[in-house]
Amino acid sequence: MDVQDMRIFARVAAMQSLSSVGTELNLTPGTISKRIQALEDDLGVKLFHRNTRSLRITEEGEKLLEYVNRILSDIDGARAAVGLNVEAPRGKLRVSAPASLGDVVGDAICEFMRRHKEIDIQIDLTDRIVNLQEDGYDVVIRKGMPRDSGLIRKPLAADLQVIVASPQYIATHGAPQAPSNLLDHSCLVLGEGSHWEFTRNGTKESIRVSGRLRSDNGDMLIYGARSGLGLIRVSKPRIRDFLAKSELVPVLEDYEVSVGSSICALYPEKKYVLPKLRVFLDFLGDWFREPRTGNKGTAFEKKAPVLKAGVGG
Repeated sequence: MDVQDMRIFARVAAMQSLSSVGTELNLTPGTISKRIQALEDDLGVKLFHRNTRSLRITEEGEKLLEYVNRILSDIDGARAAVGLNVEAPRGKLRVSAPASLGDVVGDAICEFMRRHKEIDIQIDLTDRIVNLQEDGYDVVIRKGMPRDSGLIRKPLAADLQVIVASPQYIATHGAPQAPSNLLDHSCLVLGEGSHWEFTRNGTKESIRVSGRLRSDNGDMLIYGARSGLGLIRVSKPRIRDFLAKSELVPVLEDYEVSVGSSICALYPEKKYVLPKLRVFLDFLGDWFREPRTGNKGTAFEKKAPVLKAGVGG
């Protein structure tokens, strides 16, 4: 069984799309299909149920996938072990990050690629919770704790949260002086995040907020806040320019918001980490930890363009 065929099989099983795998591996969908067919002929079993609309792995394919993943992991581990000191990190990394962190992560990735010219990166900015194995990512950048206990978490930076509203809203409705005052205000809610947590002098307080506007899209809520529809809880770096222009005004500044929330990199737990992923993780750790020129604090606090699209305030 050819190693490349095993890699193709594993990627098709993960992505369930011949065209997506072809794009990733720089092969045509027809070539991918032929390689899968050759593997099926060699083994004498059908590995996928496929028609014009869908592709689904068979029970026999699932059994083979367990062995193939183990073999490929061992091969990658062997290459990492023997190639660490003799070969520069190279290859392709697939990265997922929230759209709300697009500019911050984008700056880091562009600098990383300038330093590591043998590494290509495909980054998808999505607020969907991705499955690394099924979606084919090497690493995801996310906020908070991972839901999958099988992932390794590398903290990168604190996710500084603030409560803000437009000057017009404050002029009309006043500014809350304590978290409990939020019960009398219109709060713009992201997804199911209606519990806002605060800490002051070691005392924690959780308030269940509500309002006229709820969305799974952070940009929509920021637009609503700027339009005077209510208060929003959001990452401070994401609205840096709006704060600088006084289009949004912070409230409850004596309270810490979302204590413990952080930006982190998540990647599968493996015996060996390939050089390309290792140098990427090390770079991200340094990038978020070190202050940028002319600014204090972490890289996440550096001056940056307006953070665009996405959710996850």
